[in-house]
Amino acid sequence: MSRTAGEIKEVWPDKHVTIVDPAEKLLSGFQPEVVEDLHGQLDARGIEVRPGTSLAALPSTEPGQADAFTVTTTDGEEITADIWFRAYGVSTNSGYLADGRLTTLNSRGQVPVTEFLNVEGYDHVYAVGDITDVAEAKMAGYAMQHAEVVAKNITAQLNGEPPTATYQPLPYPMILLPLGPNGGVGQLPSPEGPFVAPASMVSEFKGADLFTGRFIGQFGPTA
Repeated sequence: MSRTAGEIKEVWPDKHVTIVDPAEKLLSGFQPEVVEDLHGQLDARGIEVRPGTSLAALPSTEPGQADAFTVTTTDGEEITADIWFRAYGVSTNSGYLADGRLTTLNSRGQVPVTEFLNVEGYDHVYAVGDITDVAEAKMAGYAMQHAEVVAKNITAQLNGEPPTATYQPLPYPMILLPLGPNGGVGQLPSPEGPFVAPASMVSEFKGADLFTGRFIGQFGPTA
């Protein structure tokens, strides 16, 4: 949600943006410097954060649909706005596997995988991204790392070799969180542990184009 707020303020700097979050602070579990930097950059952009509260009831309009409404938070304050975005209620999109013919899903609808990212019980079936039961946050950066492991293992099998690439989740979370093209916060892995990335690095790696340049290079679209 913070990224969306940053993008809105970049294009419409005079818009008032409010983030309502039941958590007491954003990015819980990340390095204190990252959390402090995020709150500081949000404040600098005039983005209001209301932590430790939520909406008493959903707005009368659909998310992403422009139409004025007023809501009340659980601490009794009113918010009037002309559009809202839903940033909660994540569920695994695995309904097509619900019949159990391939594998038994866990309680979160996720697929059990091995360290090679094989679906358990199969040597030539792999899973990547949110659908896996890997114990980590479900984020695009991790899914891209999954894909690299699976690509190596499939290539090895096509060459008649056993797959050797494995995936192990980090002992701490990582993130690149842009706030528009020129700001943002990050936490990345390093040999010494979690590295706090400055806004300039977040912008260079992701914020400037949200990885579109990277994917154009990978997929090479012609149209």
